[in-house]
Amino acid sequence: MFKKLLPFFLLLFLSFWAVFPLFHSGFFPMHDDEQIARLFELNQTLSAGQFPPRWIDGLGFGFGYPFFNFYPPFVYYFGEIFHLLGISLIDSTKIVMGLGFLLSGLFSYLLAKEFFGKSGGLVTAVFYLYAPYHSLDLYVRGALAEFYAFVFLPAVLWSTFKLIKERNRNWLVINSCFLSLLLLSHNLIALIFLPFYFAFAGFLVLPKKDKKKIILSFLCSFMLFLGLSAYFWLPALLERQYTLVDQILTGELASYKLHFVYLRQFISSPWGYGGSIYGLNDGISFEVGKLHLLLSFLGGVFGLYLFLKKRKEWQVFMFYVLCFMFSLFMASFYSQFIWDKLQPLWYVQFPWRFLVFTALFSSLLAGGLASYVSKIRQPFTKWLMLAFLIAFVVLLNRDYFRPARYLEVTDKDYTTKEELNWRVSKMSFEYVPKGIATVLSDIQTTQVDIKREEIPINSFVSDGRLQVKEKQILPHEKKYEVFGEGGKLTVNTYNFPGWEVKIDGQKTKIDDNNKFKLITVAVPKGSHLVEVVFNDTPLRTLGNFASVISFFSLIMLLFLPKHEKRS
Repeated sequence: MFKKLLPFFLLLFLSFWAVFPLFHSGFFPMHDDEQIARLFELNQTLSAGQFPPRWIDGLGFGFGYPFFNFYPPFVYYFGEIFHLLGISLIDSTKIVMGLGFLLSGLFSYLLAKEFFGKSGGLVTAVFYLYAPYHSLDLYVRGALAEFYAFVFLPAVLWSTFKLIKERNRNWLVINSCFLSLLLLSHNLIALIFLPFYFAFAGFLVLPKKDKKKIILSFLCSFMLFLGLSAYFWLPALLERQYTLVDQILTGELASYKLHFVYLRQFISSPWGYGGSIYGLNDGISFEVGKLHLLLSFLGGVFGLYLFLKKRKEWQVFMFYVLCFMFSLFMASFYSQFIWDKLQPLWYVQFPWRFLVFTALFSSLLAGGLASYVSKIRQPFTKWLMLAFLIAFVVLLNRDYFRPARYLEVTDKDYTTKEELNWRVSKMSFEYVPKGIATVLSDIQTTQVDIKREEIPINSFVSDGRLQVKEKQILPHEKKYEVFGEGGKLTVNTYNFPGWEVKIDGQKTKIDDNNKFKLITVAVPKGSHLVEVVFNDTPLRTLGNFASVISFFSLIMLLFLPKHEKRS
């Protein structure tokens, strides 16, 4: 038992330098300094009874918007588990971050072990943990959603390997769940992962004799994954047309054309906590990792050597080399002709996102070389070389794994009305409704045309002929008692497909012809109950239904008997 668990204990120990900064009190600055606010808003939305959570109330300059209709929610669901246990928002977020490192190491170990044994798996996991981009995603960018792609990429490949190898329905379930979690962690990484995923599956299936049965299991897993995650991807894909996302994320400063990487930056790029710009003067590093690059090159050379020796292992090495080279290519200027022609890629925004794949495949190549070191007959020499390789990559890269500085802050600092309605709202507003008032900033980027004094204080505004009393104010549902001589009631909420207003139980027309497309209705003379509810559209209902059906299909697969008795 101890021998089986030893690699996991070693991995836990070796992850120390990656997670140690998370034990510092307070928090730290990052590019996407919205994580605590988003977790807070998810908690508020769930506490109000909205499930699945879509509309949040505090962001969007206080007018709310359907953030979780479009942004992958998994990391916030995960953080909510710890917050419900009584842990602060900040500490819940840091626990999620720490577990992200540990789980990425675990799944990369399990994947590599299938090809390269325990020693190769351990080396792969450590290289993957200490890939420079792994730190950049968390300690510099604060891209928590993309950071969790590091967890589920190897998990998907590992479960795909097990599904094809064992053709077991349990692995079919596991594979579809990991695919769903990857999509719900970061949909853009999931999108650009698909070529690698299908190539990996094809690589494994080609040598098999019963290809049809394996392909059928594989397709069933993929279809179940699409169904499980349909509640998210279906409305996100088709309702984005109602937002500013196309204008902001595929153009302006987020245009992919500004963020290609020069080849020299893969080798040597100064570490920093700034931003990505056009040219060589980026404020952040795009290093693959010097040892990662060296061992990837040696892995290619060794793959050619195995090919000349007619050893079957050459195929694994060369497959990973090709995936590694393709990842570098897609991040570099040389791939721009592909980006220009494939419009779905524009939503990825940053070609250097492909560095998550260079981290994975370079680490697998390092593990592959280590597996041959472990075949050395002299135990002392073998373990000395493996220990040196692991220690070298940790010592070489551990200084990257720390934030720029620490902030002595508490949850309250991130969840005040001023913080949510103004500072955080200005950082990310691409999902606000199309048609609201916008202006161009000094650097010609789109901004919402709003002043601080226009942030709403109350949930409604009415003309002088109406008296209004709030009965219930939730993110997705608002009720008012209204009486007077008749007039207009404006609810300080952006209008978006799904909002419905009823006056005394009768549906009434929404007028959003105003600066911020706010929900406005005409209220007749007398006393009335006005109900404003955010309902699922037919599209969202379809997505929810598909997810529920797929979920119960997975349950049935798990509990059906393995062998049917024939009468």
